[in-house]
Formats: sequence, structure tokens, C-alpha cells
Amino acid sequence: MSSFYTTLTGLNAFHSQIEQISNNMANVETTAYKSNNISFEEVLTNTMTLNSASSVVAGKGVKIMGSTACWEQGDLTETGNTNDLAISGEGFFIASDDYGTYYTRDGSFKYDEDGLLVNNYRMAVQGYAINEDGTLGNLGDIQLSTAPILPTATSEITTQLNLNSGTGTAETFDTTVSVYDSLGNEIPMEITFTKTATANQWTWAAGIPAGSGSTVSAGTITFDNNGNLAASTKTINLTLTNGATSPQAITWDIAATDLTQYASDSRLAASSQDGNATGTLAKVTVNDDGIITGTYSNGEIRSLYQVALALFSNNDGLDKVDNSLYVATGSSGAAVIGAAGTDQYGSITAGALEVSNVDMAAEMADLVIAQRAYEACAKLMTAESEIMQTTVNMT
Repeated sequence: MSSFYTTLTGLNAFHSQIEQISNNMANVETTAYKSNNISFEEVLTNTMTLNSASSVVAGKGVKIMGSTACWEQGDLTETGNTNDLAISGEGFFIASDDYGTYYTRDGSFKYDEDGLLVNNYRMAVQGYAINEDGTLGNLGDIQLSTAPILPTATSEITTQLNLNSGTGTAETFDTTVSVYDSLGNEIPMEITFTKTATANQWTWAAGIPAGSGSTVSAGTITFDNNGNLAASTKTINLTLTNGATSPQAITWDIAATDLTQYASDSRLAASSQDGNATGTLAKVTVNDDGIITGTYSNGEIRSLYQVALALFSNNDGLDKVDNSLYVATGSSGAAVIGAAGTDQYGSITAGALEVSNVDMAAEMADLVIAQRAYEACAKLMTAESEIMQTTVNMT
């Protein structure tokens, strides 16, 4: 009779293996699904004594030792949805709701009506807020504000500009740099350079439209024989009559290489300033380091958040729950959380998702083996039944 139960363990084990293979194949299109493999171990009974000189350990069949996930990286596929994120390398996204914290490789995300980055089950994706100085703030929900950014008055400008060394006395060159007042009005500030009779010397004067106000800022600049200007700082004071804060002091920071006098056309190559008009969020992008950047309607570009990832000392110890989510256990160890793209944490690809790592060819091969093993056990069961019937007939 014991042989029936031994064979039954085989039927149960291979049936479970077929179920696992079926689950793997059913999830071949599930985002970031990790295939699972069942392992077996032999069931032994007590040692049987054959005679006074020898003994044997009798086998009593097979049992399932456990199921382990294959954590191999899945391929990335482009989705065209810039909110979708995929991890290349180690780590799990962190999602949170009122019931707890979960971990997943599925980066199917979207922004809800409140600007909160959530997964398909409205769990909030976690990340680090980026401070104005570029440092990381506290870990928390990634939530983009829909409120417009406030205007900022220009306090500093820089220019990269060349003045033609062949310019004649009293000849001028005009260039315009846009600045902003405290109300966010864009003011075209014109700077006029006039060549003096003194070699390598120019005067400059700033002006703004009469409708905005006035300025009497002016000065002299002198170049050396190589066409270089010593680094210096000028101050431009605007007297505004348009309702903005007045006076407005603007520092003109002139680096040694930013203002030159060479034998080429007078030209403003580039300029920058630190003010801005009011603006609303127009576009959101995510780079390889998981930094979420907002581009605003006024041209401002600001780093807002950095996606957080979690690492575990033992991924196999994670407890799988529904919806491609995992929870930490004592076996997995506590989550070690850090910013994407740093140290051992994986990088982020926006507009893509990680696909299942199920190997269909390998699954089909395993299925054939498991099916044949199940059939063999079933035939053993039939043979044992016939032996029992023969024994009964002999009585």
C-alpha cells in the first residue's frame, strides 16, 4: 500500500510544477513579471535493516522544497508614454497607500488629478523632493504642483560679448538683454557701448523703455593689449514706474573672458539672467538618474524630484502579493532606500517598461518533462492497482 502513496507524491509534485509553468506562461505579457521555478526534494523514512550487516534508507516519494523567483533583468520595451518608467539594474520602485508600503518593478505610472504620481492602483510613488540648492529633501510622495511659479526679479546678468577692436572713435554698438521686474514683466534692457579716443577704452550705458522707467547706469571699460578685460562687477540700477519694486539693482558680473576686444565683429554671443516671469508647468521629463524635471511656460527648467528605489539583502525573502507588488519580511531584510542612478541603485528609462523575463522555450521544455513525469506516475499507479488486483485474486 505504501507504494500508492509514494506514487501519489509524484503526481501531486508534478501537478504543482505544471501549475507553476502554466502561471509563468500566462504572465508572459505581465509587466516586470519574474518567472518562478519549483524545486523538489526526496522524502525519506527511517532506516530499514536488511540483515545484521546492512541497512538502507527507504524513499517515500517526493515533496516540493519551494518556489524561487528568477530575478534576471527583463527586456525594456518602449511604450510612448513618458510617465512609464523602467529600472535597468537593481532595485524596486516604492509605492505607498493607507495600508502600507509596497515594492514593485512595474513602472506603469501616471499623474492623477492632484498631480500625484501613482501606479495603476492609485498607490503613491515615492521619491525625494529636490531643494532649490539641488540637495535632496525628505522621502515622500511625488506630487507636482499645478500652481504657477511666482515671478522673480532679475538680480544678476552675465554676457558673453566681443567688441570689435577696429571700431572708430565715437562709433557705437548696441545689444539688448531681457530682464524681469518683481511683477514678472519682461523689460528689454539696452546696453550701448561707445568707443572713446583712448586706445582700448569704451564707455557703456544702460537704458530701458520709458514705459517701464529709467536708469542712469553707465561706466567705462578698458582692455589690455591682448583684448582681454580684467574681471569686474558693474551695478545697474533701474528706477521703475510700472508698479514693480523700485529701485531694482542688477549686478552685471563680467568674467575676464566674457567681454573681449578682438578684431572681429561686435556681437553678443550669449547672455543669462536669474529672473523669471510667472509660468505654469508645461512638460515633465525624467532622466537616467530618475530626476523629474519640469519645463514651464516661461522657459524656466527646474529639477523637482528624484525617484527613490529600494534594495533588499534577499529578494527571495520578499512576500509576493497581488498586482505585481511585494512586501518586505524578516527574511528579505529591511528596505535600503536610495536615489535612482546612484551607487548600486539601477538607472531609469522613461517612456519604457520592463517586460516579463519568462523564457517561453525553456517553459515549454519543462512542461514536456513535467507532463511525461506525471504520465509515468499515473502508469505506475495503474500498475500497482493491477498488482493489488492480482494479489486479491490469489486469495
